[in-house]
Amino acid sequence: MPTWTPPDEATWQPGGPACPLGTHDLPGIGGRLDGEPSHFRVDEIPAYSPEGEGDHWFVRVEKIGLNTHDVRTMLAAAAGCDARDVGVAGRKDRHAITTQWFSVPAEPGPLDDARVTVLEVARHRNKLRMGHLRGNRFCIRLVGVHPDAAARLPALVERLRRGVPNYFGPQRFGRFGLADAARLIDGKRVKDPRFAASALQSAVFNAWLGARTRDGLLDAALTGDVLKKRETGGLFVSEDAAVDGPRVAAGEVDPTGPLPGPKAMAAADAAAEREAEALAALGLGADVLARLARFAPGGRRVARLVPDDLDLQLDGDDLVARFTLPKGAYATTVLAEIAHPEAGWLRAAPNLDAD
Repeated sequence: MPTWTPPDEATWQPGGPACPLGTHDLPGIGGRLDGEPSHFRVDEIPAYSPEGEGDHWFVRVEKIGLNTHDVRTMLAAAAGCDARDVGVAGRKDRHAITTQWFSVPAEPGPLDDARVTVLEVARHRNKLRMGHLRGNRFCIRLVGVHPDAAARLPALVERLRRGVPNYFGPQRFGRFGLADAARLIDGKRVKDPRFAASALQSAVFNAWLGARTRDGLLDAALTGDVLKKRETGGLFVSEDAAVDGPRVAAGEVDPTGPLPGPKAMAAADAAAEREAEALAALGLGADVLARLARFAPGGRRVARLVPDDLDLQLDGDDLVARFTLPKGAYATTVLAEIAHPEAGWLRAAPNLDAD
């Protein structure tokens, strides 16, 4: 008998049965991604600029039809180093036009591939590490939107600017994420145990956030909530919801949800009870989480996602959506709030393959 049986992943994705959209009470505009790479553009926003001196070469590239691993391998060959020595801040989609930074420990030679263009090269003291980015800028075209899209957009934009549930998108679960998590719990080997463990954390968070959204608590504070200050990023436990509720409503602080693990800051009181309910909804007990602790140290994730530089423009029967998201946020989450897609639409979209 397996120790833990994974749920249907679609249940824990934006718009799924357990994860209502923040705009669920508004009509969406429909539309779809058609697989054309030029209709899905992502530009990485670095956390810092290279200093101009040091032992590493920072290389900014534009790529199409290649994933991050492909370019990493090319740069390693061009610099005469191991691919593991090539640093990267994040992963980018294959079926899109994307720009991102890499670091190599030696000056790279030319890349002889028409699918990748080197935009900048500069030296820096340190290797680029995962997470060393501020976010990503997106420009996405949805084709074939609803004839009434122009009338529906203003209310959707207002809701997006106020903040919508910061769900993990379908890429976060991968093709076998939760299935591999079940294997890992049973003591079996999986290709990427850290990804499997983080997929399970993501399902817990989405289950918690879905219940909170369903109960109308996305913009509210509960006693015992772990709240995050937008200006400084500091975390604290709410001792009085009556005091912190107006701060949440004003966007000064945000509730955070659980990414279970030994290093996650603990909620208290009513908030802790809701987090326990999210674990119970997935059939997860302390014994199961203990088995994943070495691969998933835990943390907190903010409940609300507020796209920056939001610009939605109709172009005939299409919508061109431009927005900026912080690292860790998903464009698919924003698209779901706008389009209200049918089940499986975002996962099946070719532009959204995860690296």
